[in-house]
Amino acid sequence: MSYVLTFANTHTAIFAEKALLQAGYSVGVMPLPSSIKAGCGIALRVADYIASNALLKENNIIVSTIYQTSANSLGTEYSKVTLDEL
Repeated sequence: MSYVLTFANTHTAIFAEKALLQAGYSVGVMPLPSSIKAGCGIALRVADYIASNALLKENNIIVSTIYQTSANSLGTEYSKVTLDEL
């Protein structure tokens, strides 16, 4: 299982990627899946959102929406989650 993070704009997404990589986190940059609507066309995939979120908050980086990924027979499903659910 992994998490997809969306951002308000590309600048914030790239800044988040840079901060996570510099801290040693595994992060993937991906085009925004067509089933997700967001202000920015790129998203980040992380394995551990809770640890990643702490670093992003320290750097004043705001995540717009968090999606949990799961595989099914049709491909990948993205389920919107809140911090209370994590």
